[in-house]
Formats: sequence, C-alpha cells, structure tokens
Amino acid sequence: MTEIYADETVEFWLERSHSELAHVAAALHRDRRQVGDKAGLHEVIGARTVISDAFVKGIGIEVGAGNRPFPVPPTATVIYGDIRDNETLKTHFADKNITEGGFIDAETFAGTRHASLDFVISAHVIEHLANPFGSIREGLARLKPGGVYVIAVPDMRFTTDRDRPPTPFDHLMDDLSTGGEPTLLASYIEHCRYVHPISQPAFTETELVSAAEAGLKKRVDIHVHAWTKETFSAHLDRLAEPFGFTKCFESAIRNEALFVLQKNVK
Repeated sequence: MTEIYADETVEFWLERSHSELAHVAAALHRDRRQVGDKAGLHEVIGARTVISDAFVKGIGIEVGAGNRPFPVPPTATVIYGDIRDNETLKTHFADKNITEGGFIDAETFAGTRHASLDFVISAHVIEHLANPFGSIREGLARLKPGGVYVIAVPDMRFTTDRDRPPTPFDHLMDDLSTGGEPTLLASYIEHCRYVHPISQPAFTETELVSAAEAGLKKRVDIHVHAWTKETFSAHLDRLAEPFGFTKCFESAIRNEALFVLQKNVK
C-alpha cells in the first residue's frame, strides 16, 4: 500500500496562508527549472561527446572553453586558449574551475602555425566575434588537410536573441573585408533594442544609440551576431567552396547547433 503524506493532500494546503503558498510555489518552479537545466546540460554534453568521439583526434586547440570545455576522447590532446587571462576568466564566469590555457585570439588565431593542427573547437564563441567568417577562415588555415573545425553556435530562437533579426550573409561578408569594426555599433544597438528589455527596463528610441555607444566603449560582452541553425548552415554552404572545406556533419540539441567542417585535402 502506498503511503500518503499530509502535504500531498488538498486539505493540508487549504489551511496554509497565501504567503506560504506563494513561497512554496516559487520554490517548486525553481526546482523544476533547475532539474530541466541539468537535464538539458546532460543532453548537450551527450551530443557533444558523440560528435567528438566521431571526429576529434590528434592534436588541436579549443578557443574560449571557459568553465565548460568540449569533451574530447582520451586519444586527443587539446591546447586551450582565450583572449582573457586565467584570473579574468574566473571573474567573468564567476567560477574558479575554468579551463586554464594561454592566449589565443579566436578571430585571428595569430601565433598558431598554419597547417599544424588536427582539429579546432569553438563552442559558443563565434557569435561574440566582430568577424565570424574571418574566424572560420583563419581556423581552417591552421588545420592540416583533412583536419576538422567543430563549431557550436546558439540557435537564436531559444536564447535572449530570439527577437533579433538573423545576421545576413552580406553583412558577414562585409565584416570579413573590414574586420567587423564598422558594424559593431549596429550590433550593440540591436542588443539594446531587442535583448536588453528582456531583463531590464527598455531604452527609449532616443536613448538607444547612446546606450549602445556606452556598451561598445566598455566592450560589454554581447552576442554580436545571431543565427538560427538553418541560417548559419546556409552561410556555411556558401563559404564551403571559397574557404576549401566540406560540411560533413550538423545537428541541433536544445538551444545549440553543432557543425563539423573538414578541411579539403586538395
């Protein structure tokens, strides 16, 4: 016989005050969200592990691993890097357990030898960059023929970017030719218009530009660009021939889209 506890009966809760019920309801919703977050994280890690086991081998780098490095098989050797030093990373992520490494600029890969790596991993980094296509081109240049570039990007439909327009291909090609600085202010304006109001009071139209300029001056960390899985995949299809790669895998799990690009042998 299943035991029935008092707090599982309607009568028990009818006797509680409105304030007590409100606190219980808030706690239950918090617990439900945390359970969902943990389940989602395990799903993402599982999908990443499957992809890594299938494609990652040899010696490579991961840029911007932060406090959640991409899983790799035991046979792979990873060199970690970021534009921030290790102590700054601990503050940025509010976590002492960050993945320590040296300096690597995810946009230029300066200081990394061409055709020297078996893989490059970039997970939830490229959307923060002023010149995403430049990052893809320079990362590919560091790969040996047949090497793989693993890219994970957030699907804007499931993030705070959901109200933004997807960044178009022509915009990104302009960023490739200029380095991306000329369009940064427009990206900060988008952030202030569409993302900021989700958690804070909205700026008025007259406040938008000055707020964006202030954010850009401080280099507040934002998603400079935003995509759905489909729009990012379509961009990669257009880059494949001129950049010399084959898109050999793509998938989506939760709010994340995963792509594996293989550098052409010839």
